[in-house]
Amino acid sequence: MATNDPQVVLIQLGIMLRRLRNAADLPASAAANHLDCSIAKISKMENGKQRILPSEVSSLLEIYGADDSQTAEALRLATVPKPRRRGTYRDSVPDWFRRFIVLESEAAELLIYEFEVIAGLLQTKNYARALLEAGNPLASHRDIDQQVEMRMNRKSVLTKDDAPFVDIVLHEAALHRVIGGDDVMREQLEHLRELADLSNVRLHVVPFRPAPTPTKDEAFVAKAAFVLLKLESTGAVVYVEDVVSANYPEEANVIKEYAAAFQRLRNASLSVEESSKLIGKVASQYT
Repeated sequence: MATNDPQVVLIQLGIMLRRLRNAADLPASAAANHLDCSIAKISKMENGKQRILPSEVSSLLEIYGADDSQTAEALRLATVPKPRRRGTYRDSVPDWFRRFIVLESEAAELLIYEFEVIAGLLQTKNYARALLEAGNPLASHRDIDQQVEMRMNRKSVLTKDDAPFVDIVLHEAALHRVIGGDDVMREQLEHLRELADLSNVRLHVVPFRPAPTPTKDEAFVAKAAFVLLKLESTGAVVYVEDVVSANYPEEANVIKEYAAAFQRLRNASLSVEESSKLIGKVASQYT
């Protein structure tokens, strides 16, 4: 994902450095010893939470055995300047969400569960605008335009050359919760069916009345929407968003719980074909 947003670039650089360190089979302590710093600093660097000097990047690249192409890209990222003024696109994107944008663009697999609205990656421009205007009633038209543009740009993840496998479970409630009016909803649901035709996208709907399952998955409830991101470089991360921020659990046991929850929700879902029919049926009700 090409960008000059300094915070996003910092996260990209951290992901790249962690990937190179893992490829070199070196522990974080080796990198810390090489830079004569703490392991905590290496962790902050790799998680995009601390700015990294180009000289530090060069030093790490040396022990990681980076090739010319990797070195050039890492140093390019390390030299992106800090913003000189406020009031630009990056200001309309919270820091906690910038990290998600990067992780989403780097993921090899995305498992998405949403129960009240259509997931952001699947939204049309009009649906996204209606949500963003409602969520940010004091925002300027320019800020809303920028946020809509950012959300639409994210959709390129679905069709890029190395597009991730995207497994989506939507609760039927999201199909009926009217956002922006009938025209907006009909357009959004028709768009959903089009996305479901992509070879790397699998879309299931949990109906209001799921069929019984041996393990009672039809009665299982996830109280929050979440995304499980699987990255080749750093393993799996969970993204759980609330009203004002987001959490990124990385503990293996927590990730396993979310993966199990996703599987149970999918077990309670309709098949891909039945889900598409239901989406079409609900779409036809919006006149």
